[in-house]
Amino acid sequence: MTATALADMLRARRMVAGRWMAKCPAHPDRNPSLSIAEGENGHTLLKCHAGCTVEAILHALALTFADICGPQRYGGSKGEIFVAAYDYHDPSGKLVCQAVRYASPKNFRLRRPDGKGGWIGNMDGVTRVPFNLPAVIRSNMVLIAEGEKDARRLERAAAEFPDNDGNLSYAATCNIEGAGNWREEYSPYLAGKKVFVFQDNDDAGCAHAQQVCSSVQKYARAVNLVELPGLPDKGDVSDYLGVHTPAELFALMQGAPVWGPPAESHPGAPNGDKKSEAGFKLVSISDLLARPEVPPDYLVDGLLIRGTVSCLVSKPKVGKSTFARGLCLAVAKGEPFLGRSTWQGSCIYLALEERHAEIIADFRAMGADATLPIEVHADAAPASAILSLVDLLRQKRPALVVIDPLFRLAHIRDEKAYAEVYAALGPLIDLARETGTHIMVTHHAGKALKADAIDSPLGSTAIAGAAATTIVLGKRESYRTIQTVTRIGPVMAETMLTFDPITRLLSVGGTRLEADRHGCEEEILDYLTASGGQRTEPEIVKNVGYKTAVNRKALRSLFQNGAVTRSGDGKKGEPFKYSIACSRPLSGTEEQECVTTPQIAANTEQMLVPGSHDGQLLVPRIITGEGEPFFDVEV
Repeated sequence: MTATALADMLRARRMVAGRWMAKCPAHPDRNPSLSIAEGENGHTLLKCHAGCTVEAILHALALTFADICGPQRYGGSKGEIFVAAYDYHDPSGKLVCQAVRYASPKNFRLRRPDGKGGWIGNMDGVTRVPFNLPAVIRSNMVLIAEGEKDARRLERAAAEFPDNDGNLSYAATCNIEGAGNWREEYSPYLAGKKVFVFQDNDDAGCAHAQQVCSSVQKYARAVNLVELPGLPDKGDVSDYLGVHTPAELFALMQGAPVWGPPAESHPGAPNGDKKSEAGFKLVSISDLLARPEVPPDYLVDGLLIRGTVSCLVSKPKVGKSTFARGLCLAVAKGEPFLGRSTWQGSCIYLALEERHAEIIADFRAMGADATLPIEVHADAAPASAILSLVDLLRQKRPALVVIDPLFRLAHIRDEKAYAEVYAALGPLIDLARETGTHIMVTHHAGKALKADAIDSPLGSTAIAGAAATTIVLGKRESYRTIQTVTRIGPVMAETMLTFDPITRLLSVGGTRLEADRHGCEEEILDYLTASGGQRTEPEIVKNVGYKTAVNRKALRSLFQNGAVTRSGDGKKGEPFKYSIACSRPLSGTEEQECVTTPQIAANTEQMLVPGSHDGQLLVPRIITGEGEPFFDVEV
């Protein structure tokens, strides 16, 4: 590709020094920072003044070095000419292998990293994965081509689709070694996603597209087979995009039929899913166990999973709305929430019982600005609220929707009726799975404190039962707490939650048990100080307002840290007795200051204190009495 052609493709503007300047495709570029010029022998010269590498620029453009510099040798056999190299990564992003494409003659070679910066020319021990897998896992719309070059070209085109304003996340993929080599273990990675399969114009391409559709439809939300009109013999989607715009391709995709296998193929399909007349999809246990383990796709790491429903529960005035708005802000910015990383995306906040003024005040204090992708509805829910929400999410496809509170959207007559509550929540579960959006609903907790957090939501257990994650906010005498119950992933034990009244943001501290122990330690020290003598453990437990187990842990901790002393042998008739060892620790220090003996300063010279009256001298003297010594002044 010549420099002129590349400049035209990027809509570059000509500069006087014989260069074009364009917006760099490898990073968000507001002001053109990519320099394009013609070098010797017709080569195209690229330089991003923001620091992007040429490799990153070419990857973003779905081009290779051969496209802009002509073919060159790259470690192939004699006579082979390198064209491109395509990296394959596992779900965590680790490089597992590389497909290298050569020309003259056309050939592909597979190799794996040797761990020392080099390559091993075989696939021994490598678990094969689809191309561009980390992006596929993060997306909700997946485009499947026959080869890597076409997959890269599709991904670049998807960035220009008419409705791709950040609400839809597209990724393009393919399989190693092209037509006829799609593997069943690739398909579970497409679970719950909408998939478009692009068919090449030859017999092998048609058979491959059918194979992919048949495999993927067992897992995907929907599979559409895209046949491209006007292709030359053996043409592909890159050929189509050579003469058509991304908008035209998008329109073609919208009209593509949903793929369905021939009816006669289902009953006898070997090792596959069997569809009954009632529409159920049955999978044999052998196929089920053979499926690869796909890691959860988190919106908030270890806490909230994309495409699921969560329930945020607390009593009134504990902080549900503050929590939900802080979550929206973190997701919109792609910043950590409660110390956990987030998946960045747009958010919709449905405030169904609050005024605009309250929401504005919160978001403004939290540091929100007008550029963030957050949309707010602060009003009553529409008459057909659930249907309206379905239409809204299918159109917008945000990363997060907050419904605050649930029962203002779903009008339920009897909140204790399991069937009625679950019927109202069912559409939200289906909608989250279909769109990949995480839907968080807020709800009130019951009056009584529940031993099991899953019983905390007011009304039917269907509320917590329908949620993949239940988050319970609590309020103790001097602090707030958070704990979770999850269907997938780790559970958060009851943990202290700190609220900053200035920024209105939340942060997590230690566990509730740690907080209770510290509070109990303070009360024990207060009690021992006030009692003025040695006290046994039963006496301490009786007079300190914490549970016996917490009292015992706190007392052991104080003894081990030297804050209290212990006498006696701990036997029947001679129990341990505890008393204060030293004064209470000074605020902001680790050291304890003993007060058993008054300390008199060695230097007792008189000093003139600024601000003293009439030049009188203030001389410190120590006054001792029944209590602790204190300082007074003598005029």
